[in-house]
Amino acid sequence: MLRFNPLFRYTLLLLVFLMNSLEGFSQMMLEKKIQFESKDAFSLGQMLDTLSSKNDFYFSYESALLPLDNPLSNENYSGTIGDFLLKELGNEYEYKELPGYIIIRYAPEKLDLDAEMDKRFNTVTVKGYIRNSSTQEAVSRASIYDKNSLASTLTDQNGYFKLKYKKQNSSIWLTLSKENYRDTTFLLMPTVDIVAEKENRRFRYIPGDSTTKALEESFLGKAFIGFKQRLQGINMGSFFAESPVQMSLIPGLSTKGMFSSQTISKFSLNLIGGYTAGIEGMEIAGIFNINKRDVKSLQVAGIFNLVGGSSKGLQVGGIYNSVYKNVDGLQVGGIFNQVKGSVKGLQVGGIANYVQDTAAVQIAGIVNHAEKSKHFQLAGITNNTSKSAGFQLAGISNLAGDSVDNQLTSIVNRAKIVNGFQFALINVAQESDYPVGLLNIVKNGEKNLGLSIDESGFTHFDFRSGGRKMYGILGLAYNLRDINTPIGLEAGLGIHLIPDRKFTLDTEFVSMTASDFVEVTNHIQSFRLIPGFRFGNHLRAYVGPSLNFAFLDPGQDDFTSGWNILEKTTTNGIYRSFGGVSGGLQVIF
Repeated sequence: MLRFNPLFRYTLLLLVFLMNSLEGFSQMMLEKKIQFESKDAFSLGQMLDTLSSKNDFYFSYESALLPLDNPLSNENYSGTIGDFLLKELGNEYEYKELPGYIIIRYAPEKLDLDAEMDKRFNTVTVKGYIRNSSTQEAVSRASIYDKNSLASTLTDQNGYFKLKYKKQNSSIWLTLSKENYRDTTFLLMPTVDIVAEKENRRFRYIPGDSTTKALEESFLGKAFIGFKQRLQGINMGSFFAESPVQMSLIPGLSTKGMFSSQTISKFSLNLIGGYTAGIEGMEIAGIFNINKRDVKSLQVAGIFNLVGGSSKGLQVGGIYNSVYKNVDGLQVGGIFNQVKGSVKGLQVGGIANYVQDTAAVQIAGIVNHAEKSKHFQLAGITNNTSKSAGFQLAGISNLAGDSVDNQLTSIVNRAKIVNGFQFALINVAQESDYPVGLLNIVKNGEKNLGLSIDESGFTHFDFRSGGRKMYGILGLAYNLRDINTPIGLEAGLGIHLIPDRKFTLDTEFVSMTASDFVEVTNHIQSFRLIPGFRFGNHLRAYVGPSLNFAFLDPGQDDFTSGWNILEKTTTNGIYRSFGGVSGGLQVIF
C-alpha cells in the first residue's frame, strides 16, 4: 500500500500547477489582444457575440449562468480576451480554450484529492476521498476517471471512491469533475517511478445542447439510463473520449463502465442494451441502443434505437427509432420512426413516421407526418404535413397545411395551394387548377348549378365544382317519357377550354346510370362540347353537341333518342353509339 506524505502531495500539486500553466501559454485565443471604445451601452452578451464573429471562434457557455444582459463594467478596454473575461465575470468562472472554442464554465469551487494507490500484478487500485479545497467538506457524486484507460467511478455521500482496473504502467492521470467545480487533474505515481505515461487517448469537445437532457428525461431514458451515468454526464459536460471498441451487457455494465456514456466508439456491441456518447462506425444491440450524441454509418437494434444527436447512414430498429436531431440516410422502424429534426433520405415505418421538421421521402403502413415533405409521402391510410409537401400518395386522405405539388388518394385531399393536380373523391383547396374529383371545394375556382335537357328527353340537374382548369360533375337526371328507368345518377369530369370570358367553351365526360334496382340497368357515357354565353357574373346559357355510348339491357330500345351512328344487339343487351345535343342554364357562384 502506497500513501502520500504531505511533502510529496505538495510536490505533485506543484507539478500539476506548472503543467496547467504551460497549457495556458498555448491557449492563443485567451491571450489575443483586443481593444474597443464603445459609445453605446453594450451588454456582455453583445460583446461576446462581437468578439466571437471578429476572431473566428465560438464562446461555449450555459446562458442561464452568465449575466448576458448586464452592461459592460468598462466601456473602454485594451488587453487580452482572458483578462477581459476575468474583469467582467470574475474568478468564479473557469476559462478553457479548445480548437475553435473558448469555454466559459461556472466553477466557483475547487476539488482536493486525498488518495492512496496499490499495485498488485497488473491491477491498480486507487481509493481515497474528494473534498472541497476551501471547506474540506466531503464532495459526493463527483466523477473520477483516468483519461488513458477511461476507468471511472463516482464518490459516495462521504466523498469516498475506489477505482480498480488493469494497467501496465503504474503512473496515473486522475481527473476530478463535478458540476460547479473546476476540473482538476492529479498525477499519481510511486516514488520509484518518475516518468509519466504519455497520454495517447484522444478527447473531444462537443458543445452541449438541450437534447441530452430531453433524451434522459424521456420515458425510455428514465427507464434505462442509470442515475450514476446521468451524474457522469453532468460532471463532465461536453468532454468526450474516443475508443475503438466498447461492449455492454446493460447501460453502466460495460467494458467502459459508467464512462461509456462519455465515450465515442468505432464499434459497439450491446448484448441487451447500452448507453454511449456516440458511434462512428457500427453499433449492434440485442434489444436497444441509446446514444447521447451522433451516430454514423450503421446502427441495428432488436427493439429500439434512441439517439440524442443525429443519425447518418443506416438505422434499423425492430420496433422503434427516435432521433432528437437529424437523419441523413435510411431509417427503418418495424412500427414507428420519430425524428425531431429533419430527414434527408428515406424513412420507412411499419405503421407510422413522424418528422418534426422536413422529410425527404416517407413510407409508412398507416400514417406519415412531417412539418414539410420535400419529395414524396406514401401511406396506407393518410399523409399529413403542417406546411408544404411534394407528392402525397395515400389510401384514404392527404392533408397539407400549406402548398403541395400533387395529391393522390381515394377519399379526400386538402391543401391551401396545389401546384399540380389533386385526385380524390373530394378535393379541398384555396388554389387548385387541376382537381380530379367529383366534389371540389376550391376557393379560387368555379361552382355552379345547372338545369339542362338532352336529345333523349332527360332533364339534368347538375352541380359542377372545381378549379380554373378542371372540375367535377355530380347530378340527377329524370325522363318524363314512359320508360323502365326514368331516374338516373350521373358523375363526370370537365375541362374549361376557354374560361372566364363572355364566351366560354367547356368539354365534359359524363357517365349516367339509370336503374329500377330490380332487373333493369342502363348506362350512357357522353362526351360533350359546351359553348356558353355569360350574362353578367352569375348566369350562363349554353347549347352544344354530344357523342354518346349506351350499354342497355335487352328490350330497352326506346331508352335513347338522337342520331344513331352504330348499333349492335346481342343476347346480353344493346350496344349503341349516337350523336345528340343538350342545352340549358347554369347559375354560377
